[in-house]
Amino acid sequence: MCRSSSASPCFNSSRSVCPDRPVTTSAKFLTSAGGHDTLHGNWWLFALILILFLFNTVLGEELLSRGLLLPRMRGAFGRADWIVNGALMGLYHLHQPWSIPSGVLAGVFLFAYPTRRFRSAWMGIIVHSAQSITFAAITLTIVIS
Repeated sequence: MCRSSSASPCFNSSRSVCPDRPVTTSAKFLTSAGGHDTLHGNWWLFALILILFLFNTVLGEELLSRGLLLPRMRGAFGRADWIVNGALMGLYHLHQPWSIPSGVLAGVFLFAYPTRRFRSAWMGIIVHSAQSITFAAITLTIVIS
């Protein structure tokens, strides 16, 4: 069984995560003792996390859904293209069913509408990246500590 001490048998020198103590969200992971043990001084993992943030928010979701898909949806959905685009991106997170309602609302009003209104994918990228920047800053403080 995992304990909250740094000498936990669930964490070895390769920093594997304890199998009998699942962590369900990144917030729980970052605030857990296991998360601190895993991230402390682990610069390679921090670099990987930053790369994942970049590919997820900028190159993945925003450029794909807002930069490529949203401009083409106007022909199929008319003026409601931004509503359908935001709803689709909320449903895209089907693997996290608890986040679909808030994902649809955020997708429509925080990401798709500003992108359509200002005709720039940068609006969605900036808003969507705020979460990644926040988590990157929190992770950095744990890596440094």
